[in-house]
Amino acid sequence: MVEPDTIIDGRYRVLSRVGSGGMADVYLAEDQLLGRHVAVKLLHHHFAEDQEFVERFRREASSAAALSHPNIVAIFDRGEWHGTYYIAMEYVAGRSLKMIVREQGALNPATAIDIVVQILRATRFAHKRGVIHRDLKPHNVILDEEGRARVTDFGIARAGASDMTLTGSIMGTAQYLSPEQAQGLAVSTASDLYSVGVILYELLTGVVPFEGETAVAIAFKQVSAEPRPPSAVLDSVPPALDEVVLRALAKDPSRRYADADEFIAALERDREALPASAGAAVLAAGAFGAEAWAASGREPPAGPVAPGATNSATGALLLPPAAGPEEDTGITRGDGPRPKTVLLWSLAAALVAGAIALALLAGGGGGRVTVPYVVGQTELGAAAKLRQLGLVAVASPEPSASVTSGLVIRQSPPLGARVSKGTRVSIVVSSGPGSAALPAVEGLTTAEALRNLRAAGFKPTTRSQSSATIAHGHVIGTDPPTGTVTQLGSSVVVLVSSGPAQLRVPEAVGEPQKGAEGSLANAGLTVGPITPVSSTSQSPGSVISQSPPAGASVPAGSPVSLTVAQAPTEIPVPNVVGNNETQAAAALGGAGFVPKTATATVTDPTKVGVVLNQSPGAGQTARKGATVTLTVGTLVPKTTTTTPTNTTTTPTTPTQTTTTPTTPPPAPSG
Repeated sequence: MVEPDTIIDGRYRVLSRVGSGGMADVYLAEDQLLGRHVAVKLLHHHFAEDQEFVERFRREASSAAALSHPNIVAIFDRGEWHGTYYIAMEYVAGRSLKMIVREQGALNPATAIDIVVQILRATRFAHKRGVIHRDLKPHNVILDEEGRARVTDFGIARAGASDMTLTGSIMGTAQYLSPEQAQGLAVSTASDLYSVGVILYELLTGVVPFEGETAVAIAFKQVSAEPRPPSAVLDSVPPALDEVVLRALAKDPSRRYADADEFIAALERDREALPASAGAAVLAAGAFGAEAWAASGREPPAGPVAPGATNSATGALLLPPAAGPEEDTGITRGDGPRPKTVLLWSLAAALVAGAIALALLAGGGGGRVTVPYVVGQTELGAAAKLRQLGLVAVASPEPSASVTSGLVIRQSPPLGARVSKGTRVSIVVSSGPGSAALPAVEGLTTAEALRNLRAAGFKPTTRSQSSATIAHGHVIGTDPPTGTVTQLGSSVVVLVSSGPAQLRVPEAVGEPQKGAEGSLANAGLTVGPITPVSSTSQSPGSVISQSPPAGASVPAGSPVSLTVAQAPTEIPVPNVVGNNETQAAAALGGAGFVPKTATATVTDPTKVGVVLNQSPGAGQTARKGATVTLTVGTLVPKTTTTTPTNTTTTPTTPTQTTTTPTTPPPAPSG
């Protein structure tokens, strides 16, 4: 923390610290060169050590410095000091929209529209110059003493203010993030318009569209949940505004307003349709005052406070006239009120006193008062506020999962109603979430179960779980189980069937049959058909093949078929001796044997082509597929000598002639 009177960068004298955020501390300081008050935003040291972050911070600050607009807080200077970096910007006395909504709840529709149109004008100006804010939220919008909306942090949001991994205000930022930002997608001008839509929703209803216990839960709703129409949240919101707000909050950026101009035009059309009295009360009591002076580091002036003074009878804020070029309100400059300013204060104080007197005459003369807004206050605080006006608070409890126990949920008559003193004002006070038994959702589809649990007041989430009995996409059960009495608003896990579990088929090939069956059972599978096959290459009883193969993914309980090796079966060898070769081969093949032929020479022509012997012999046993050798007769060739007739006296050499026997007739069968 920087102490008062410290001089930053030889120019800015610190007066006081006025705020702190996830990225920087903010100090009210006096610019000793120009003699004016400025706000100095000083980066936290751990960010200053990140060179990439610092470069982005510098670049964006330079872009923002070029934005000069009545609704944008101006950036004057940036620099480096004591190992960190700073931005000097315009100091605006006032309070943020967030603080105003927290203290008084929803604004009247006309006021909400007027403020949001100013925010959109600032947004339009920046967008046309290529600057996207990225972190628009009520915390970054200040209403100055003139009632003018001033948007701050333009252009430096990219450097870290909306970065959910860097900021210390994650929850506050998540409530205003566009769906594309929540998903980490590219940001466009449409993202800023979505955030402005959330601001408008909150100004009209007093609440944001989506709440959650964590930033992640809120971001998930930004992406997937549909907001309730504003008129369904607060019946004083004209239904015509629902269409404007819900279009700005469209999940698809292309379905939102094309630009800020189109958004402004839609709001101005609805503004003209509002009753003339809708904008009479600019803001409820306490919009500005002592807090603004405290932020400035100076004492408030004696007597009634003009900027931000309130009418105690009506609760309406009385705004001062806009300061002219030569006027000074005494807030934004550090040289003290000038004589002309003192005169203005005196005149404003007189006007305030007169207005209060007129209001008392108009409201108190007949014993009638205006009902204040007490929603969101504690029961005791609301009762005290009503009692001060002569009204009687009648409290009744009601369970609520969204409103903290002890705070007022709603009131009747509503804000602004004119009633007689002594009127009973009904205030419904949250008794906390309450509890209820979890309804049965087993067997329902996921959508049906979620709908039923939400309607019962719970926050369901889903988790997949395999089931062999519950169809895919249907509910197995809940955690806690059905019937458990649980606090309303608490989380309930819905177990959704993903169908039977997918299991990996183990390797069974090469395993003994019994071992393979055990492996399959342990894996959650069953043994399918077992097919025995004779095998001479595999050990009897071992698995030769399987289906499905090892490594396949199958549902639990699926069958796996096995082919198992068996020892070959031995059978008698038929007698084929005496048969011709063809007949013998056919007989052996039909019996499951493989014939093989060998030859033996014979002199008897009747034995040629006839099986003379077989091995194994007839009557012996052999396994199917065994070879049976057949010995088949073949004739020995005969050699003869022929002596030719002598026709001359010259002797001739005898000639040998080989006679090939003719094929004998087929042997008789048998």
